[in-house]
Amino acid sequence: MRRYFKLSLIALFFASLTARSQSSYFTGAFPTIDHSGDITNKLGYGLYYFGAFPLVNLKTPNITKDANFLLFYSEQSLSYKLKDKFSLTGSYVYQRANAVYDNYVNENRAYVQAKYKHSVNRINLTHRVRFDARFIQNRITNTTPFTHRVRYLFGIDLPINNKFYFTMYEEAFFNTVNNASPVYNENWANASLGIKLNEKNKMEAGILYITWNTGGNNWFNQYYLQLAWISHLDFRKNKT
Repeated sequence: MRRYFKLSLIALFFASLTARSQSSYFTGAFPTIDHSGDITNKLGYGLYYFGAFPLVNLKTPNITKDANFLLFYSEQSLSYKLKDKFSLTGSYVYQRANAVYDNYVNENRAYVQAKYKHSVNRINLTHRVRFDARFIQNRITNTTPFTHRVRYLFGIDLPINNKFYFTMYEEAFFNTVNNASPVYNENWANASLGIKLNEKNKMEAGILYITWNTGGNNWFNQYYLQLAWISHLDFRKNKT
């Protein structure tokens, strides 16, 4: 278990890189559904949904005041496997901030991504580069300006035994619009323990750290307990 503890410390180290000048700290819950399937040997689909619920302000706790349905996120994607280790994905995303409140903000997003997966000994490694094309509602001007960004994710998946595994990732977000300030404005990091329920279903539970730059040296930090249901179906007729 010492090995998994060290990997968790690595995740916390990445999180601390942005924690030095942060201004607000919240903790809460992050339920997630992650479903995927194989259509053919090359083509697959994905459905990814989550809700972000900050519940407690760690500086001045008051759950009746702090509890918030911050984000609703839905993603529908298609992936094409060029090689066993390399795939391309395109997706449509709908995101709603302040999901059930009068000051909600809608975002429609399309992304394209490249993913490379390989193994070193027993450790499975993932590298993912994604380009987000974003159309975010401006409630004040009643417009939907176009913005874009690039994201890089590095992930680790380590089997513990035939049933349990440890997983973690670090993802950095970079604005690519002209004169973006700051360029690096968002970061996600996760460390979770997973269990294989059967051939089609898994569950993961762990800590998800999200931080957003809210201007200058101010950061909005969120520490979530993430519980994820992961399922996969295989519709291939020819599985060779």
